[in-house]
Amino acid sequence: MQDSIRKYDIWAESFKQWAEKDMSLLTILIISSVIVLLVIAVVLYEVIRSNKVRRELQDLAWKKFDYSAKRLKLSFTGVAILKEVAYEADLQDPDAMIKSPQVLEIALEKYYQRKKIGSIPIEKLDEIRNLRKALGFLPLSREMAYTSTRQFDNGCVVQISDNGIITNKGTCHVIDSDELVWHIARPSELQVQIGSWLHLNMTRPGDAEYAFTAQVLQDSKGELALSHAVQLNRTQQRNWVRIDVSIPVEITQMSSDGAGDIFFGKIIDLSGGGCGMALPIRLITGTFLRLTFELPGHGQVEKLLVKVTRVAGPYNNDTSKTVHSVAFEGEVNSIQEQIIQYVFEKQRKESLAKHS
Repeated sequence: MQDSIRKYDIWAESFKQWAEKDMSLLTILIISSVIVLLVIAVVLYEVIRSNKVRRELQDLAWKKFDYSAKRLKLSFTGVAILKEVAYEADLQDPDAMIKSPQVLEIALEKYYQRKKIGSIPIEKLDEIRNLRKALGFLPLSREMAYTSTRQFDNGCVVQISDNGIITNKGTCHVIDSDELVWHIARPSELQVQIGSWLHLNMTRPGDAEYAFTAQVLQDSKGELALSHAVQLNRTQQRNWVRIDVSIPVEITQMSSDGAGDIFFGKIIDLSGGGCGMALPIRLITGTFLRLTFELPGHGQVEKLLVKVTRVAGPYNNDTSKTVHSVAFEGEVNSIQEQIIQYVFEKQRKESLAKHS
């Protein structure tokens, strides 16, 4: 032991003497070069590792895309177009186009801008239109907001403003729509010029009111051909479409001094604005609650603040359970989107099962 300590002391002393001496320029250059090379090696390693992780995540994303495309039985041509759109739009998660109409619209808009939509063959544009239907995005569920007039289906009602005022005389129907233009029946009293811009409004019950502008491209045989709009001013309504569910929920009753009693119930219907629950107790209107539940396939919802807006009767003639309606409170935008996405996907699955 003493021998080892003596050797260490000798080494330490020699190192101190070496460090106290003036090092030559060559020694300094060698040490500096070694340090620089080590830093470069670490940076290169991190870059390579990061690129490898990115490639693995991208491969996983494309596998999810292929699985979803196969599940929906998309045509070979349709899958090829979606892949081309994903590459052109620089999408990191191509599967999102299949699950979200908003993501699809954003990707398509980038694709049309880069490829110049006027130069894309009509057959290809028709195939994209068919893809909307195959994905369940046309007609669009009321739980999903419009982000483009390309999502409008035949029969939708729009109103043309007269000097900024919406009147019934400007009401007309969407006759046809494709990726290039959309057509509406021109009101008999309306006089327009080719190239002029119209201010339009479209109200969808249970969803929202949409205001936007479109250019008149053609006026013939009582029809107006309009340019598509991708900037829609949405004014949300209070009504939401509800779907039936059966989701266990943990409930914390809020009190003036903080959290109160904890009990369990079941969510029996769900929408983007609130839900209905069957509870083992009867609460009063205006009671605040915190809900925690698992949204199937969409993760955990933690401590969602809601307020009781209505107390109904027994649930399915079971006097031990009372039906309560609650509305979401506070800043719930991210949770709301999560719930709306779940509602939309559930509606689409039920629709596909019904027509399969």
